Amino acid sequence: MENQSSEREETATGKGVLGWFIGAGILMLLYVVLGWFDNTTELVPTHENVDAVTFCVAGITGVVFCGAAIYLSKRWTLWRRIGFALAFLLLGTLLGFMASYRIATIVEGLVDFPPAKTRSYPALLLISRAYQTHGKGESWNIQTTPIWSNMDITKEDYNFMLAHRRSGDESKNSDEISSKGYFCAQVTIEQSGNALRVMNAGSHKLPKGTVIECPAPTHER
Repeated sequence: MENQSSEREETATGKGVLGWFIGAGILMLLYVVLGWFDNTTELVPTHENVDAVTFCVAGITGVVFCGAAIYLSKRWTLWRRIGFALAFLLLGTLLGFMASYRIATIVEGLVDFPPAKTRSYPALLLISRAYQTHGKGESWNIQTTPIWSNMDITKEDYNFMLAHRRSGDESKNSDEISSKGYFCAQVTIEQSGNALRVMNAGSHKLPKGTVIECPAPTHER
């Protein structure tokens, strides 16, 4: 009888763990799906309060996942329970942040840019620096000035910057490019009141050919 009871508890624990992993998968799927709609980068306003709420949501999600792990592993050894709880804490926090941040970004865009009050126009954004990352999440990125933003560009545009470094950029590091306004990003801007955002950005790479050398006298060598 004890063996049968133990087997039932182990089966229930296994199903519970599987259920929470399915929940984690749903959060990841939500993050990916919302990424299809996250195609803008808002320059102003910065929404620091919303960002703070996003971190709180991430923390709460992590605590909920951790509590579930502690409950599900109540018959495990202490060290297994600790490791399992920490893993679920990190998983829940990460997924909670990713999903809530993307939701917040999309909602901010809907609130700040009502179609009836929004206009669009082409613009040049000064680029302060560019960098690339390696590994599975390989990316090529630019940062703008004087309004800071971080946006993805294509590998072709990054290679263009590498091949046309400004004369004052003597770095031999291919992972880092100093622009200081020498390069520009030609983008489409949407404006509604004081709110500004860059189109075709967000979770997407800016279109190929976005990066150019700034027209004189915009840049300085």
